Amino acid sequence: MKDFLRGSKFYPLEIVVDDREPDVMLGHLFSYRNIIIRKERLLVGDYLLDSELIVERKTPLDFCASIKDGRFFKQAGKLANSKVPACLILEGRKREYRNLGFSKNAVQAILLSVSLIFRIPIIRSKTRKETVSVMLQSFKQLTKDKLAAYKFHPRLKPKFQKSDNFLNQKIHILEGFPGIGADRAEYLLNHFGSLQHIFNASESDLLSVIGIGKSTVQKMKEILNVVN
Repeated sequence: MKDFLRGSKFYPLEIVVDDREPDVMLGHLFSYRNIIIRKERLLVGDYLLDSELIVERKTPLDFCASIKDGRFFKQAGKLANSKVPACLILEGRKREYRNLGFSKNAVQAILLSVSLIFRIPIIRSKTRKETVSVMLQSFKQLTKDKLAAYKFHPRLKPKFQKSDNFLNQKIHILEGFPGIGADRAEYLLNHFGSLQHIFNASESDLLSVIGIGKSTVQKMKEILNVVN
C-alpha cells in the first residue's frame, strides 16, 4: 500500500495480543490500517509490538486484584527480566481506584517500587482508545532512532455500504479459505473491489492488504490452483 514504507520491517506493524485481552481492544487497534494483529497466549505482558516493546495493561480492578492474589509482582519481575523493553500502562481514572481496598499511599508505594526497583516505566491512560494511542507513541519513541518518520494511518472508510446485497455472500465465500475471517474478507473486497480481482491478484498484491500474510496467500493459491 502506498502509505507503507516499502522495505522496512516496521510496515506494517505487527502486534501480538494476549488471548485474554478483551476483543474491544482489537477494534481500537484495527482503526489503524497498517497494523497486523495476531492473538495468542503471551508469557510476558499483554501486547508485543514488533518484538520491540512489551506492554502490560492494567485496569484499576485488575491492578488491585493482581496485587491481592500475588500476580502483580510476579508479572513485574517477568517484565523486568525480559530482553525486550517493557512498560506498564495503568488504564482508568484515579477515582476508579477508590473503594478497591487500597489507600492512595499504598498505591503510590507499589508504583514507586515498580518504577524504582523493577525499573519499569509507568504510563497513565484514561480510556482503552487512549491506551492504544499511548502504546503506539511509546513504540514510536523507542524506535525513533531506527525509523524517525514512523506514522500510523487511520483506516479509510469502507467502500461497501450495508445496502450492498451481495456483500455478505462475497464475504461468506472468502471465509471458506484458511486464515480468512470476516474482517480480512472485507479488507480484500475493499482493496480489490470484486472476487474475480482477488482470485486473479498476484501474491505481492495480496500481501499488500492489511492482515493478509504469506501462508494465507499460499493456501489460497493452492485451493484456486493458480500458478504465479
